[in-house]
Amino acid sequence: MKHVTRREFMKSTAAGALGIAAAGLLGACSAGPAATAAELAALGITAKELAKSTAETTEITDFVQEHTYDVVVVGAGTTGIPAALAAAEAGASVGVLQKQATVLAQGNLAAAVDPSRSDEIGIAQYVHELHSIYDHRGNIKLHRIYAQRSPEALDWFEEKLREVDFTNYKESDSKLHTYDDGVCFLKGRLFPGQMIEPMTALAPHAQEMGVEFFYETPAVQLIREQGAVVGVIGKSPAGYVKFTAKKGVILATGDYQNNDAMVSRYTPDAGMYERKQIGKTGDGHLIGMLAGAKMEPGTHCKMVHALGAGVLREEPLLALNMDGERFMYEDIEYGDRNTVLRDQPQHQMVSLFDANYAEYVYGWGSDPTVPTVANASEEKLASFVENGTVLKADTLEELLAAAGLPVEEGKASVARYNELCGLGKDLDFGKSSKYMKPVDTAPFYAQVRKFQISAIPAGLLVDENSQCLDSDRKPIPGLFAAGNCSGCFYGDNDYSLSTMGLSIGRCITFGYLAGRYVAGL
Repeated sequence: MKHVTRREFMKSTAAGALGIAAAGLLGACSAGPAATAAELAALGITAKELAKSTAETTEITDFVQEHTYDVVVVGAGTTGIPAALAAAEAGASVGVLQKQATVLAQGNLAAAVDPSRSDEIGIAQYVHELHSIYDHRGNIKLHRIYAQRSPEALDWFEEKLREVDFTNYKESDSKLHTYDDGVCFLKGRLFPGQMIEPMTALAPHAQEMGVEFFYETPAVQLIREQGAVVGVIGKSPAGYVKFTAKKGVILATGDYQNNDAMVSRYTPDAGMYERKQIGKTGDGHLIGMLAGAKMEPGTHCKMVHALGAGVLREEPLLALNMDGERFMYEDIEYGDRNTVLRDQPQHQMVSLFDANYAEYVYGWGSDPTVPTVANASEEKLASFVENGTVLKADTLEELLAAAGLPVEEGKASVARYNELCGLGKDLDFGKSSKYMKPVDTAPFYAQVRKFQISAIPAGLLVDENSQCLDSDRKPIPGLFAAGNCSGCFYGDNDYSLSTMGLSIGRCITFGYLAGRYVAGL
């Protein structure tokens, strides 16, 4: 293969940066000399973003190894493992590059539509719900694919788990979505040990099927020939490794939460929160953009939730900021609370409730004993009190002090709230009257809720086959992205918990579908 320098490539394109923006910086199998700021800007990239990632723009021509596969998957996680397995199962030879020394996956709940407990119009209305929840900004075709193909994908995933005798999961947080004309049931699969357990169990199975894994080998460049992506360059401890992909490269590198420059550009409302993950530096996004792929437009959806375990997470309990002040209407959707907390001290809150919590929660139409990720059965509440997750005290003064709140300010806020509860009207913030229940009966409980970025589920524009799109929204031959490296599934300011497990369900579904599709090319 002939290596073309960036200077030679630029002469062959329209005009300088415009040509680069149209065709991608990596016009051939090398990047040429280091890109200038203007050239990067034409692709929507900054030097700071690149500096935090593994992506390289200097010419690479010397390799310590060269490999050829039908399909090359970049990333061995919740999306990449299903993609590799599905491609191998479809008869393709598969190579997987992984940045870390092991499989890496996050989260613990995966959801899929259950057609046996849904009807056709209900599934269609669920697609409508998804598109509406995400502010009508997502690609409704991708929502429809998830609704229609997630049952197949998650059933397939469970079959793979049975093949390796993995049983540490159960049904949980399933939900019946009821509409005027139909119903759609979303079945949740809870993995108590996090997704790293099943993905680690499946990796050796993939190897038995012929998939080759290259750990500690992050992707640094895509290889292009005549506008098509034909491979990827990885950087192993021994040096650069060239991976030729005869059918396609699937980017499954996860999000960019640890790349501060990318967070600042695409989702600035999340910048003040600590990160749950490590090593998520937007590598797949950036090497894709350097090859001409486009990032989804607008500000990106963020998943910023309370850190760690908890109880009554979604219930509209009295909330105080760390100055002891009530600061919002607590019936805000759980997924949106982080946006309000953005401007509060320490970006965290304390939820308070009393001995009557179960009566109140039942009255709100919920059930505190339902075994969800945030229920408050007597047993679970007691266990959380014992381990310090939930604070318990016989007086408000003790409780407020234990939660780290200024006692006098906190007492005044609780007194005002109880006064409004007596009126049955939230004259301060307008919370629905049915949720106005006083905190006045011992014992008292509190949970300090710290928030962090779980994921930023946004990325490269893709079509219905997970194929990356260029600036003209035309498919780039040979380049695909799935999971949190791909975009235009979500769209609103925050990730909604209307479907618990949607994120992981989406990753598995589109990883599986991308693997099968690329293998069949």
